[in-house]
Amino acid sequence: MSDDTTWQVPSEEHAPEPPASTLPVPVDPTGQVDAPPVPVEPDAVSPMPAQAVPTTAAGPVPAAPRPRVPIMLVVTLLLAAVLTATVVGGVAGVTASRWYDQSQPTVTGPVLSSTNEPVAAAAAVALPSVVNIDVTGSSAASGLPGGHPDVPSEGTGSGVAYKSTTDGGTYIITNNHVITDASAIVVTPADGERYDATLIGADPETDIAVVRIGKKLPLIGLGDSEKLAVGQMVIAIGSPFGLQHSVSSGVVSALHRSITSNYSLDTSASAYPLVDVIQTDAAINPGNSGGALVDRSGRLVGIDSAIYSDSGSSAGVGFAIPAKTALRIADELIAGKTATHPFLGVEGLTLSATDAKRLGLTKPEGALIKTVFPDTGAAKAGLKVDDVVLAVGTVPVRSMDDLILQVRRTQVGDRVTLKVWRNRAKITIEMVVGDKPTSLS
Repeated sequence: MSDDTTWQVPSEEHAPEPPASTLPVPVDPTGQVDAPPVPVEPDAVSPMPAQAVPTTAAGPVPAAPRPRVPIMLVVTLLLAAVLTATVVGGVAGVTASRWYDQSQPTVTGPVLSSTNEPVAAAAAVALPSVVNIDVTGSSAASGLPGGHPDVPSEGTGSGVAYKSTTDGGTYIITNNHVITDASAIVVTPADGERYDATLIGADPETDIAVVRIGKKLPLIGLGDSEKLAVGQMVIAIGSPFGLQHSVSSGVVSALHRSITSNYSLDTSASAYPLVDVIQTDAAINPGNSGGALVDRSGRLVGIDSAIYSDSGSSAGVGFAIPAKTALRIADELIAGKTATHPFLGVEGLTLSATDAKRLGLTKPEGALIKTVFPDTGAAKAGLKVDDVVLAVGTVPVRSMDDLILQVRRTQVGDRVTLKVWRNRAKITIEMVVGDKPTSLS
């Protein structure tokens, strides 16, 4: 691996996929693309640039000799420095706590020109495309007298610069629950400037929304969420607790996870059922919602959406909407269309041991149909109440969640084959996947 390989993020096109042997990083603002890896010391506000070392054709210039200082003077100066550091440290601690309680300083973009650290490389590429989103709405507060106007409410989330508009602006993907009931939306990119945003469209079913600003931003590189593997490293970027442009890393803990019931999902992160999502242990907290989950090359593989938590903070179980789903919905919303959702036309539940015995099945596995909606693919194909779906194509269905997952992985108009248990025998039914009616959302 070459340490001096650089990767520049274009501002108008999505970042292309870098060679497998290199780590993508942005070009140093000075234009020095061959600089060696630069160690960066952490700083409360922004990274400190490395100091330049003077060189000649023969190599580095040796430092000038330092004048000798009496030992007693050195000791005196050291004691003074310790006392000063103690006082300054106490003041810095108070100041930091005030920053946290009030407004957070904006963290500037990366300054590295090259690095061997995969998390730093991915963050350097993706950070300029991730934004903070502040929303203002109105909500009724308890204890107010009758007729009192609603009290303004505020919230913070994140977003990802996805596409350029025809007039020099940017479409930004976020979560639907971030902008729900918002009367004002303000986007803050990495440069710290604030821009009023317009809502383009939202889809509660998948928890995806798109907003637009008039500023052109660097667009996120697009990865393939279908090629993710369990254990693969991923990086989450967003604004947890309002701490803008924060980076956390972890691995893909599971794929195709479906959480359709109340599993203590933090409602400040997502209020919607999750189907076919990415599970990760990268720290995701309230405020990360709508932010980017990227691979080691800084390419988007998911939109952070929810956490599993009893405390409201990260417990190491977070969920992201796969990029494949998020981008499809975003494209439909940008085109002015209503988002589509593959739908068989049935409701049901996981087969219980009691129902399995009643219907003549030896194991309580399958999706038991309890309702068939009229004028849907299921009704036209002849599915009936008490049918048990055992498989979609060659994929076994052991629960209702399995059936929902397999249907969600199709597209509206696809033809599927169902293996169904009816009247104590297996039958095969072919049907066309329809679009879920908005009345059932």
